[in-house]
Amino acid sequence: MNPIVPRRLVAFGLVGLLGATTDFGTRQLVLSVGADPTVARAASYLAGSTVAYYLNSYVTFAGTRSRAEKARAAVVYAFCFAVAVLVDSLVRHLFSVLPHVLLISWVTSQAVATVLNFTLQNLWVFKSRAADGDTS
Repeated sequence: MNPIVPRRLVAFGLVGLLGATTDFGTRQLVLSVGADPTVARAASYLAGSTVAYYLNSYVTFAGTRSRAEKARAAVVYAFCFAVAVLVDSLVRHLFSVLPHVLLISWVTSQAVATVLNFTLQNLWVFKSRAADGDTS
């Protein structure tokens, strides 16, 4: 395994905690004003992802925030956004009788989107930095 990956995983995890806190807090806020759970999940994902992208671009991957990098990140976030909203909706539908289904659906969708997000950011969005021998 590339020695950069474990450091990036730790940094990504710490940044992810801040992004997830933003995400979950936004979802609770949007739900508290009576929004549909799907709308709340979409809004919360956008808020959390924006925080996470900028923090990851500075802390985790030492990104350049160039147009090309932002374009690749936008593609990844759009894909992960669709997956997060879909998984959240599926879990709410399939397990609607469970207590705390909104929490369960958020945690599940967050976990799936996080794994996809790290993998795609590490392999594609910030790939040019790793290819240049960046050892940060």
